[in-house]
Amino acid sequence: MLKRISVSQLRIGMYIHELCGSWLDHSFWRSRFLIEQDSHLSRLQGSKLEWVWIDTDRGLDVETVAAQVAAGSTSDRSGTRAQTLVPVVDDPARKASERAQGVRDASGDLVAQMFSDAQLGRRLDVKQIERLARDVADSIDEHPDALLSLARIKRADQYTYMHSVAVAALMTSLARELGLPAEQVRLAGMAGLLHDIGKVGIPEKILNKAGRLTDEEFEIVKRHPAEGAAILRREEPEIPPEIVDVCLHHHERMDGRGYPDGLAGGQISLLARMGAICDVYDAITSNRPYKKGWDPAFSLGKMAEWEGHFDAEILAAFTRALGRYPVGSILSLTSGELAVVVAQNRDVPDAPVVKVFYSNRLCQYTAGRRIDLADPDCGCRIVPAVKPVDWAQSGLSLPSFID
Repeated sequence: MLKRISVSQLRIGMYIHELCGSWLDHSFWRSRFLIEQDSHLSRLQGSKLEWVWIDTDRGLDVETVAAQVAAGSTSDRSGTRAQTLVPVVDDPARKASERAQGVRDASGDLVAQMFSDAQLGRRLDVKQIERLARDVADSIDEHPDALLSLARIKRADQYTYMHSVAVAALMTSLARELGLPAEQVRLAGMAGLLHDIGKVGIPEKILNKAGRLTDEEFEIVKRHPAEGAAILRREEPEIPPEIVDVCLHHHERMDGRGYPDGLAGGQISLLARMGAICDVYDAITSNRPYKKGWDPAFSLGKMAEWEGHFDAEILAAFTRALGRYPVGSILSLTSGELAVVVAQNRDVPDAPVVKVFYSNRLCQYTAGRRIDLADPDCGCRIVPAVKPVDWAQSGLSLPSFID
């Protein structure tokens, strides 16, 4: 249940659902989090905020704190806590994954509605788009791999919408890796959600064509950045110009051979250069009617080979954000098995968490066994490869494993 309380009532163990004020009034880039440390509490109570919304289903309630204080399990702000008030949560990673699933589903529905409104000439609900970008950021902060993993799963009839959600998640992760301020992180997420809004004007038979586009069809597709920018400009000043710029220029290239304006190098904004990388990565790793998606690790390797296409420094940061073996990558193990990456170990980027799904020795699929490759006692390691393998070309059928 959501409850509005004064900042003075906050205690460790409460879950912040929303900060009631401008982002200039506080030093937190995220708006939803569990208060786990004295420093969090001090920063909140020392900010310009007067009110917050807490979620009592995910953290302590005011009444719970009062009861524990009365029972002597804690003291007021002038004393020393005898016990940290943190609610017991069963399997927090699983609950975070479930919440990421909710964000993914709600995001897909909202983006679909947003595209429908744009197609009918209606005004976009910018506040709702802002909230969605914030939810994406909060989900990534809570469980960095869950939403990115879920966003890779796309049905053919929802590809355009879920591609926008995936790009928003990738943009948010990349913005955080680059150390951008909170406002830029917010703009990056919103830009990801809106970057392909111009595709509402492209016929479905071209968008989902099961084969190579003709030159004429490709020219129609190339109109979507300019048409999307025109749609967003109708929403000014609610839609910031940085977001319009990403929509217009996410297909530009560093060597000037992109479209629609043939911009090069420093002529392309930071957010647009980020958008180019996130857009292409999700596109080439996704299954489409005319091709199977490339393996994520293979995709990063190929993108690094495309000279003149991307900003090299931003691509390096993107690779760091996703890990050497991104979620969804297939790895060969010394146990003679194949496994799919389901989560990263941020401190050990070369040893992710995987789930085994195929035995090379038995030549058959197996029940998913979870292995943390960073655990020295796990019993297996990654078989080194000269270059990443594009498993999509092998015809291998990959089960969907979501942690």
